[in-house]
Amino acid sequence: MELLLLQPVGINLISVFSSPNDNMLWTLDNKCNVYVRIGITEEMPIGIDWEHVPGLQACQLVVSARTVWALCPNGDIARRYGITEKNAAGDYWKKIPGNMSWLTVTPQDELWGVGSTGSLLQRLTRTYSHHLHIPKSDHLHVNSDFEDEWEVI
Repeated sequence: MELLLLQPVGINLISVFSSPNDNMLWTLDNKCNVYVRIGITEEMPIGIDWEHVPGLQACQLVVSARTVWALCPNGDIARRYGITEKNAAGDYWKKIPGNMSWLTVTPQDELWGVGSTGSLLQRLTRTYSHHLHIPKSDHLHVNSDFEDEWEVI
């Protein structure tokens, strides 16, 4: 089945990026502006409209099952926070340390990049709990702070 998604009027879309679970669809135009497809549901898998996502310009997006990462034209990297089923565009971009020439992300949100010197890097994330007592569980869901860094591979 072929689906036709119309471009926003007056916009020239050049790249499209989807999540591995098909719940998110993001795109870039020829001026490095970012757009997200809103209204994607099981009942409406093509969504209802494109929404401009302000805050930065990007030359590449990578989409995991739960978030979007942007590579800016100057090599900066940003993550989009606040993305939910009801808020496809999320709330804000937050730049993270590093300067890359290319990115990719796994469905589990493990970010990989090619540095400006050509080295392969993986972003490491350590999760710290706010709770003093943590029950042992394979499926633990707690609020967490993140400390991020890159490891040369």
